Amino acid sequence: MSKTDPNRLPQEMIELKETSLELYQALEKLKDGHRKVILLRKVQGFSVKDTATILGWSESKVKSTQFRAIPALRKQLVKDGYIYEETV
Repeated sequence: MSKTDPNRLPQEMIELKETSLELYQALEKLKDGHRKVILLRKVQGFSVKDTATILGWSESKVKSTQFRAIPALRKQLVKDGYIYEETV
């Protein structure tokens, strides 16, 4: 990912399966659907199809929720002071 990619830091934390307390504390503050999609897709590695089946959602709902969840996580990490806005 490029340095200017707005999803860079939260995405890297997720991809590395970061187990830090800060990440999980931020996740707990997200909407339930956002949290579930991030955990299933990025932490546990489920496919869009499998995530949709688990949640009882359509695949398009999983994709659109994930699209909104990553920026929401980034915003929460900034709000909580775990990352700085100028680094995202």
